[in-house]
Amino acid sequence: MTEPQEYPTHYPNVAAFVDQYLRYVYQRQVTDTTDAVWCPEWWKHTEATIRLEALWRAWENLRQDPSRGLSIWFLDHADKHMAKLLDPNGPFKYCSARHGHRQLLAPLPLRTPPAGMFNEVSDDVTYKSVVQFVENYLSMTFQRQVTDTTDTVWCPEWWKHHEAVARLDSLWRVWEHFRQQGATGLSEWFVEHADPQMKQLFDPRGTFRYCSARHGHKDLLSPLPASEPQVGMFSNPEDAEEYQV
Repeated sequence: MTEPQEYPTHYPNVAAFVDQYLRYVYQRQVTDTTDAVWCPEWWKHTEATIRLEALWRAWENLRQDPSRGLSIWFLDHADKHMAKLLDPNGPFKYCSARHGHRQLLAPLPLRTPPAGMFNEVSDDVTYKSVVQFVENYLSMTFQRQVTDTTDTVWCPEWWKHHEAVARLDSLWRVWEHFRQQGATGLSEWFVEHADPQMKQLFDPRGTFRYCSARHGHKDLLSPLPASEPQVGMFSNPEDAEEYQV
């Protein structure tokens, strides 16, 4: 159910926004092309629905600023979201403007971590732990082709990777923060946090380098090699006062 807005909206919902505004503003060659894709039934894609809803809310908010609002909306929100949606490796990967929707992408494969590995929080949050967030939101939103591919990788046992745990935990916490802000919050979460973080996790040279969605986790990476620095090379911050004049 759509939450009530703090101000009257120009468009009654995201569907009207896409149909009456966005598709006319972003006219692109999406027929018989491989560098830009679009699904006429965008509302059948979880990620597209969330992104376009966020774009609509951001537009309704920023249009209140007659001088900078629309430019900010284009540069900080629309261009970044549309680049992800039109990306041939994005959520519309198997769809086309000519032949319509094809339901071939699925949520990211996951294996549940051992019980008690992650503590739940008692705060006023939507998801009580990073595990709930990844299983019930993130994996549904970022549906990608991660099976039998070399350009996008994923580990179903993400919780066995220190970097993935740290990144996904931070994504969960900042999502809980931005969801309270309405207006441009969710759009900012995507473009400033989720997209850059997920790009790193999907990178075949990253922390999931030797893992795969089909065969699971492989523990072949180790911490970066390091040797001990010279004694006294780095001072204790508590001793900084000695150097102040």
